[in-house]
Amino acid sequence: MKSISRHMGKTGKKLTALTALLLASFISMSSLIAPKQVYAAFRTEYKTHCDTIYMMNMDTGTVVYEQDPDKIKLPASLTKMMTCIIAYERADSLDEMVVVDSRAVRFVNYNTEGVTGVWTNIKVNERFTLRDLIYEALVASENCAAEAIGYYISKQYYGSDSNQEFIDFMNDRAVEIGCTNTKFKCASGLTTDIENHHSTAHDMALIAQHLMNIPELAEIAYTPRSYGIKPTNKHDEVQTVISTNLLIREGEKGADGTDYFYQYCEGVKTGFLSASGHCFAAYAKKSGYRYICVLLDDGAKSSKETNMAFVDAKNLFEWAFDNLYLVDIYSTNVPIDELDLKLAWNKDKIVAVPRDNFSALLPKGVEASSVIKKVVRDSDVVSAPVKKGDKLGTAYLSYDGENIGEIDLVADESVERSTLLYVLDTINNIFASTAVRILLVLIVIAIIVYIVVSYSRKQKMDSLKRNVSRRKARRRNYR
Repeated sequence: MKSISRHMGKTGKKLTALTALLLASFISMSSLIAPKQVYAAFRTEYKTHCDTIYMMNMDTGTVVYEQDPDKIKLPASLTKMMTCIIAYERADSLDEMVVVDSRAVRFVNYNTEGVTGVWTNIKVNERFTLRDLIYEALVASENCAAEAIGYYISKQYYGSDSNQEFIDFMNDRAVEIGCTNTKFKCASGLTTDIENHHSTAHDMALIAQHLMNIPELAEIAYTPRSYGIKPTNKHDEVQTVISTNLLIREGEKGADGTDYFYQYCEGVKTGFLSASGHCFAAYAKKSGYRYICVLLDDGAKSSKETNMAFVDAKNLFEWAFDNLYLVDIYSTNVPIDELDLKLAWNKDKIVAVPRDNFSALLPKGVEASSVIKKVVRDSDVVSAPVKKGDKLGTAYLSYDGENIGEIDLVADESVERSTLLYVLDTINNIFASTAVRILLVLIVIAIIVYIVVSYSRKQKMDSLKRNVSRRKARRRNYR
């Protein structure tokens, strides 16, 4: 896999994009569950229509609804989100002029991917700003614009005569963002080759989240009415770019006559192929709450059929905004645990508190007291010195049998170490050591042996001395 250092751009704008990625990367994700199931804590009576769905709260990272989130599907034009992300991150400026490569037009107008009825109004060698092409691709879902971006970035920044470098970077970037089941073979998503071009609702949610964390792209994605492209070398009049996202177009109905408008929706990307059904990566914001919802394959075979991805997204957003609320669970001054403390003078306990304030999404009417905590200590006994903020353990939080988060538990104060207690403890630890104990026993045995041997020798010497004395006495007496 090519490294990011090979591809990243040179300007501060790219650093902003990477920062957004890093912030987004901290958001926690959930594991795969059985089809048609959701978290017990987040039940909805609404029956969805799309084959696979992944919905999360962007503020907390909480997954509030999922249905086969890792099922491999054709992403269709949701692919263009990644195309626009790379155009933004790689190019030096969105005001760069792009000359449309003939192969981009040919790919769409003479598509060999088994997708029919797709044409483009973009001309060979037509000149656009990169910004205009992003509007075309992200807002109007113009396939040729996406392909043109791929050829331009590959040639301008990789020196390649094909768009393969761009496709490779799409795949590399997907992995860096956190995708695990995504593969791209074209920049537009105009393909039915699911073996070489596929993704999941979960992965597309990560990509959509990353895009919406880039303010300039988020602004483009939320274009309720239209965007005007100035006359080009191939068009004398202003070209109007109209959003395919009918949830942001008030007063306008779909081909089936349905009014899909939802006032809180602010993006992000639509998609359709007869082989993929309607697909939708949706973003909505209300009263400070933000949600990303990705829905793939509503089963439609014609773009004129009712877009159930729109319908599902709107209903799920309404359910979430009406029923899920952010509840303050713990603040940083709330004692969670008390641990034994040693080596501190006149103090034998230390209190553990949350490192940060913790809030969680909970169903309407549920109190913080309903959250169950399980404390896991790093150690049952803490030794001074301790600095305020030192980690002492972790509290795992759950509601209705489902994990909703975890918080680090830290010391609520600093405690100095007593030198005297430290010395005594060190001595105690030394003598408590098995090796030291064995050594002491051996020393004692050696001392005892030494004493016994010394005493035995002394006894012998004393006996010899007495014998010598007696012999001397007898000699004197004999004389």
